[in-house]
Amino acid sequence: MTHLSGIRLGLALYIAAMIKSVLAITRVSGTSLLQNNAVPQGQRGAANGIATTLMSLFKSVAPAGAGVLFSWAQKRQHAAFFPGDQMVFLLLNVTEVLGLLLTFKPFLAVPQHYK
Repeated sequence: MTHLSGIRLGLALYIAAMIKSVLAITRVSGTSLLQNNAVPQGQRGAANGIATTLMSLFKSVAPAGAGVLFSWAQKRQHAAFFPGDQMVFLLLNVTEVLGLLLTFKPFLAVPQHYK
């Protein structure tokens, strides 16, 4: 993969960008479905508003947080426990696993008519 150039490199980047876009759309759609199924019909507007507000807030704070995390990781290149960039990927994986766990019972609120 590191020896790609020209049209092959462009094609590989194009395919990776397409896959990233499809997964992002799937993530947002799936989250919206889970959220809409977890609240009653009369509260969906408020739930969607709160979710959109929090999503926008975290999208604005995330670049600064990522910068702090990466610079902290660069300072600990010779640490014995998860040196350097390994700590960044450890924290990313912990965040992903936490998000996955929150989609299962008892964390996911299931409405009465689905029980």
